[in-house]
Amino acid sequence: EEKANQIIADLQANPANIASRKASQNALEAFGQMLPEFMGGSADLAPSNLTMWSGSKSLEANDFSGNYIHYGVREFGMTAIMNGIALHGGFVPYGATFLMFMEYARNAMRMAALMKIQNIQVYTHDSIGLGEDGPTHQPVEQMASLRLTPNMNTWRPCDQVESAVAWKLAIER
Repeated sequence: EEKANQIIADLQANPANIASRKASQNALEAFGQMLPEFMGGSADLAPSNLTMWSGSKSLEANDFSGNYIHYGVREFGMTAIMNGIALHGGFVPYGATFLMFMEYARNAMRMAALMKIQNIQVYTHDSIGLGEDGPTHQPVEQMASLRLTPNMNTWRPCDQVESAVAWKLAIER
């Protein structure tokens, strides 16, 4: 905890104007080094979500030593698999997709909340102000839905400090 608090203090002392997904990746880089039990993944959007860090190693069909799963375009499958990983124990799973696509994962996400398991969901591209894909990829109602889900902790960090604090709290949950 002392090391995590120092990371946050350093960020407060040296603010940077960066995208929140980059701030999230920086937090992963800092905290991931302390957490060999981290098991990450993304629903085919790792380059956009920035959920891989220097310690990420892809899990392969013939090599299970990795700690990062490439789920493909399978938001529900990703979240359900993360639920299973969390229930099995020994790992802290996290996964990412665009916020709009949380709709596909809603049932598995809700089950994670009801079971009160540690399943860290990272949703990016959460604004009507971004993206060339138009309104189908510009969510506005999803944050309210996430915040209303019982037992689900929801953060929408605005900068690198809040991103690091959100990661710290999710890890401690």
